[in-house]
Amino acid sequence: MNDEHGEERRKSQRFPFREDILIDGAKLCTSNEISEGGLFVSAIQIFEEGELIDVTIPLGGEEITVKGQVKYCQPGIGMGVMFHNLTGEQKVKIKKLVERVSGRSS
Repeated sequence: MNDEHGEERRKSQRFPFREDILIDGAKLCTSNEISEGGLFVSAIQIFEEGELIDVTIPLGGEEITVKGQVKYCQPGIGMGVMFHNLTGEQKVKIKKLVERVSGRSS
């Protein structure tokens, strides 16, 4: 996503990540991309920009539930979600997941 000057606003590179995730423990959606800072979710339902949501992400045999803040919505397409107030443990798990899907894992 670019700002009004055409500059990239994301701080973290995103990678393809097509997985079923849960929003607020009940709404099944599909993620398209993930980064250490957030993800893009395909969703018909529109959430308010700025809204805090719970995002449950599969981690290969287990799950992690983190807070996310809706940064932007594209009606009928999806929304960009920025991870919000991650704990140290959550940051490590997200980083390992991103490294795995990017092919950078050891």
